[in-house]
Amino acid sequence: MLAQAKSASEKRGLEAYLETIRELRRKGNSYRQIAEFLNERGVITDHTAVYRLLAVSNPLLVANDDGVLVGDVVYESRKGRPLRPFDAGLLITIVKKRRILPLERDAPVGAIWCEAQFELNEAPNYCWINQLCTYLNIRWNSDHPCHLQARFGLEIKFEGNLMAMVCETFNLENAMRDLGTGVKAATKFFEKDKERHARRLKLVSERNAELLKHVHVDPGQSKDDAIEECLEWIREYHEKLTKQFNSISMP
Repeated sequence: MLAQAKSASEKRGLEAYLETIRELRRKGNSYRQIAEFLNERGVITDHTAVYRLLAVSNPLLVANDDGVLVGDVVYESRKGRPLRPFDAGLLITIVKKRRILPLERDAPVGAIWCEAQFELNEAPNYCWINQLCTYLNIRWNSDHPCHLQARFGLEIKFEGNLMAMVCETFNLENAMRDLGTGVKAATKFFEKDKERHARRLKLVSERNAELLKHVHVDPGQSKDDAIEECLEWIREYHEKLTKQFNSISMP
């Protein structure tokens, strides 16, 4: 039986075809079309499995967060929040420990729970928090993205650039070590994310294509020159609007 097991062909999971799936997705194929493509080539799967695989490898798909190009900067675009530079919310570090508070939850005397508060360099966006969940083995809840609830009562909460962790007092050292490692790992994931640059190029390409619909290209002028001329006008207008904005006094 051992000899037969060693000679049996190795089963390959869907992860082995991740780059193929990403390429098909970049070309505009739906999850169902990608599943059909794989099935035709002997890889048995369905559109749900394809979506789950991409969701795990790319938090943007499940974090209800995205980027929008405004001028030359990719901003965060979420309902209920002002626009912020998108990448700023991905490169998160702990700046300092703020304070620790004893919590008396169910204990009449003393505190077996505590809340440790930290200051971050930026307010994390949903993509980063989702990736942190992966490293801390916490289930992502898109309905409450800034309140993470793990096993054994562990909680992690975010408000702007503040992060708080609720844990049992006796486990504080281990919890802090795990959280610190998770924060570094989540940021490192996005530092190495090769698709971030590709997504920005796509936004720029879409913006330029939209500009060409409204820009007059002179005879002998290239499309790139016409776009750059339009962008230069937009930058000048932005500078003028900024001066007006700064000159307005508020009560």
